[in-house]
Amino acid sequence: MTPYRAIVAPLVDYVEALHRQRPGQTLTVILPEIVSRRRRYRILHSRIAARLRHSLRPLPRIVVTTIPFHV
Repeated sequence: MTPYRAIVAPLVDYVEALHRQRPGQTLTVILPEIVSRRRRYRILHSRIAARLRHSLRPLPRIVVTTIPFHV
């Protein structure tokens, strides 16, 4: 994978930078998650929201909210 396609690491770095600027505030990250009706279509969608949620989980005072988007 090329660095130009990297999404998770730059977003985590950005959220950490925001958290360093205002350490007393709680940040909320809203992630859309694609939910397909058929199981065979799930492989077509990337799991970026799940990877990002997993990467942000250990950070303090950061709330991750997932909004399902049914297709």
